Amino acid sequence: MVNDYYDGLASHEIKYLENIQKIGSEKGNCKELQSLCRKAYEEYRNGTVSSVAYGKIYATCMDYAYPR
Repeated sequence: MVNDYYDGLASHEIKYLENIQKIGSEKGNCKELQSLCRKAYEEYRNGTVSSVAYGKIYATCMDYAYPR
């Protein structure tokens, strides 16, 4: 991904995206990917993950889980 994609994100938010990309590219729609997405949502609801970051995390999860 382009560096601009990560602009404004905290390091733990970037780690989520990197982990999702790694797992998604290796395994596609799997339990690990689903678990990461759920965990990110919980952290978003708790305020640990920003809405901008969660939007990117969610979109990335969907791209790997349901490729076009």
